[in-house]
Amino acid sequence: MTRLSMMTVILSGAVTLASGCAHGDSGGPAPAPSPTTAPATAPASPVPTGNTASPGSPAPVTTHPSWTSGPVTVVHHPPVPPVPLVTGVHYAAHSREGFDRIVFDIRGSVPGYSVRYVSEVRADPSDDVVPVPGRAYLLVVLTPAQAHRDDGTATVSGVHRLGLPMLRSYAIVGDFEGYVTIAVGLDDVVGYRVGELPGRIYLDVAA
Repeated sequence: MTRLSMMTVILSGAVTLASGCAHGDSGGPAPAPSPTTAPATAPASPVPTGNTASPGSPAPVTTHPSWTSGPVTVVHHPPVPPVPLVTGVHYAAHSREGFDRIVFDIRGSVPGYSVRYVSEVRADPSDDVVPVPGRAYLLVVLTPAQAHRDDGTATVSGVHRLGLPMLRSYAIVGDFEGYVTIAVGLDDVVGYRVGELPGRIYLDVAA
């Protein structure tokens, strides 16, 4: 075989091998698929999706909690003392994403919490009816938690009107024996989600 013939055979084999690799037939492992990222924005629709936790049962804490209109309970058992302290409340409209958000600032470990709709708002422990602006009410209970300093002065208190599309108000209606109770007044019964950030618990309501 001449040198020219040998070069032709070698080049022909190289082309065949390259063609096989391009179609994933080289015998090696296939490349792993690229990971997908869950959307960070909430749906604008108030229709609840996902699982609803029963009262008293723990609900999974996720980066993007499910929307629901039923009761949700998340259980945490932070070591005490110190008791987690509610130090502030913030709120904002996220109109482009389709929800309003209210945030409860926590000093210390994040406590457990429950959220549910109630027909009226009552104070803890007196059980007196508390007038809270709104046509529907979500009751948020944090435990173990407190909303006062060691000297007894309150860190958050009172009834506060809000001017957001769905959030009408919030009211601190209980700070007793390790339970902090917060009523959130809404313009209607809508889907909501509750979740955690470092040092915070947030509540989103569809708007």
